[in-house]
Order: sequence, then C-alpha cells, then structure tokens
Amino acid sequence: MRKFPPKSKDLGKVELPPHEIRTYPNGIRLVLVNGGVHELFKLEIVFDAGRYHERRKLVSWATLRMLREGNEEFSSEALADRLDYYGASLGVTSNLDHLGLVLYGLTKHFDKLLPLVRSCLMSPVFPQEEIDRQIKERKEKLQLDLSKSDVVAYREVTEALFGDEHPYGYNSSAVMYDGVQRQDLLTHFKENMVAGNCTIVFSGKLSDTMVADLEKSLIQDLPEGNSKPRSYIPLPGKRMAHIVKSGTVQTTIRMGRRLFHRGHQDFSAMYFLNTILGDYFGSRLMLNIRENKGYTYHIGSTLDIMKFDGAWLIDTEVAPEYAENTLHEIYREFERLSTEPIALQELRMVRNYIIGTIMAALDGPLNAADVIKSMVLNGVETDQFGVLMDTILRISPNDLMVLSNKYLRPEDFHLVTVGNTPVKNIDLI
Repeated sequence: MRKFPPKSKDLGKVELPPHEIRTYPNGIRLVLVNGGVHELFKLEIVFDAGRYHERRKLVSWATLRMLREGNEEFSSEALADRLDYYGASLGVTSNLDHLGLVLYGLTKHFDKLLPLVRSCLMSPVFPQEEIDRQIKERKEKLQLDLSKSDVVAYREVTEALFGDEHPYGYNSSAVMYDGVQRQDLLTHFKENMVAGNCTIVFSGKLSDTMVADLEKSLIQDLPEGNSKPRSYIPLPGKRMAHIVKSGTVQTTIRMGRRLFHRGHQDFSAMYFLNTILGDYFGSRLMLNIRENKGYTYHIGSTLDIMKFDGAWLIDTEVAPEYAENTLHEIYREFERLSTEPIALQELRMVRNYIIGTIMAALDGPLNAADVIKSMVLNGVETDQFGVLMDTILRISPNDLMVLSNKYLRPEDFHLVTVGNTPVKNIDLI
C-alpha cells in the first residue's frame, strides 16, 4: 500500500494539433484536422445563419430542423434508410449564432454519404406537414419546460441581460411558434445558408481524395452569397426579479451580467477567473456554499460566450430558508476575489486543472476540430490559442484581483429567483 501520494508536477504549455484552414473564392472556409487511427470522419457544415440573421423570431431554428426532413432527391425516410445502411449518422447542430449539419461515418463510405448531405443543402423541400409537426412538438416541449424552475429562471435572466427583442434575449413562446410560416423558412434558407456564410470542418482520418470530393461535390456548388447580421442594441431589463411558482420545494437562483465575445482582450484571464469562482468541483462557490455551509447540492458559474456578446452566469437551487444566506455568500466570494490575493497553491491547482481539461478537449482529431471550430466561427484566429495558454501559465494573483474588481461588482449582476416565496431582504443584498 502506498504511504505517500505520487509527486505532482506542473503541466506544460499545450498547443493545437496540426490543422489547415482554406478559404475559397466563393467565401467558404474549410478547416481540416487530419489524424487518428480509426477509419472515421466527421463532416460539419455550419452557417452564420442564427438569430442575428432572422427576419422573424424562431425562423432560424425552424429552418435548421427541416434540412433532414426530405429534399428533391430523397424523402426523409429514404435519407434515414441510406444512413442506416452505411452505419452513419446525420444530425443538426445549432446555437444562437450558427446552424449546421454534422455527418459521422466510416471513411470507406464517404463517397456514398457525401451526396446525402449535398442533397439536404441544395434542394430541401420544407414540407408543410413536417413544419406543423415540429411546431406542435416544440410547443409541447415548451409547456413542459415552463414547469421547471431552472428553465424559467434562465429565460428570465437572459431576457434581463439583453432585452426581450434582442437575439440573445428573446424567449420562445407558443405565439411565436404559431407565427412561423413556410415562406419564412424558404427566405431564411435562400438568404443565409449560402457560401459566404459557410464554414466546413472536416476531421478524422482523411485522404486527399476525400477532400477533393468535398471540394468538387459541395464547396464549388453551394449558392454564392454573403448575408450580413442585423444590428441590435441590448436593452437590459430590471436588475432583480422574483417569479412566484407554487408547488416548488426549492428556490432557484440565477445571476448574470453581460460580458463580451471571445475576441475580447480579457477573455483568457476571465476563463481562469471563472474556473476559480465556480467552474469545477473545488471552486470557491462549491467549497463555501456546498461543502462548508451545506446550502445546496450544486452551485456553479459559467461563461456563456456568443459571437457578438457574452454573459457570466451563476446558478444554484437551495431550500427557501437558505436563499438569503446563499446570496450573501456568493457576494462574499466576489469580495474575497477582489481583495485577497489567491494562494499560490490554489493558483497552481486551478492552472493544472485547466490545462488538463484543455488536453482532454484536444484528444483526437474529432475533439480537436470542435475546439478549432469554436475559435473560427467566433472570429478568433487560431494563433490566439497560444495567447490563452500563455495567460493560463503566467497569470498572477494580482492580475486576478484586478480582473475581479473590474467584473465582480454586485451592482453589475442581474438576479432572478423562482420559488414559492420571495427571498427575504433581496433589495438589501
């Protein structure tokens, strides 16, 4: 039996794996991440066609959902049968800024699978009956979601941060879903899912032939065009709100403040500070409010970074009698980070945790492609990864205090609580 733990050592600098980014005359960007030992590939075709490009709310979501529901070459059933036959999967991927298709398959079947993806992007038919079905399902899911306190709180805090007309702030409703028309989808597809808005991420064990086929079959044929995002100004709502929800056992707490996009000069340092505050099991919030006080099972903080803006969010659920104390302890952690230098031992532990997390995220070409894709889609050059690593390795206790004083001011945070009764003395917190 071991009497002493193994010696620990600091992890060194991590680099992005070899990759290539090509830009074609029609504006398409192709990200290639070649490697791995398994005969697998992932093909992700992403468009800048999210909420900032909408003419009608929710139309970006609805357009994406229809891409797998039949086209002029294959019905939805025929498409599913072909995918099953070749042991492949075709899914949709989206966030508030981007829409896309992602295909997983065996490299030996790539030439058979590529035409399936091409057909989805070149000739979707947007069948009305499928649109009606999808909207019905989403309305039913929405009704279920609105019964959950954490969902209600998240919706309220994001609306408070950006305003209910902003692409990052508006929330779906049954009325919005009913307003989506087939013509809206056709227009959104034609205007925005074009070559100039497209980024293709191709990863796995790739061959020159596979890349050439992709260029010939898809890259050269996507309709040309380059739509621009619309301009929006965030209009924040009230800073504090309590949503009365009967029948709830716990009080849900959601806090957030607007932040910035990934290209901001403070992003790398904020990534580190967020981890200290609440983004791993040994974080300040977890050690204080869960381990020491026993107020909650889980509490955490998250950087919600979008292409044009961002938010810093804190979430937890506590018994009503602990809600006021929980908020006081959250603000106490803000103050500690702003006034007390972090101990070097904790700094080292967090640094190694972050580096280990990044190493895991880069394990294998398919995972690495996701990291590179996130940077490219958010307008960040991949050489900025080195800036992130340098910050992680060199950031000091004083740097973190300066950053905390800048971004951890309680008056900058919006607060939403959901539960049976309002939190006591919330206006004094």
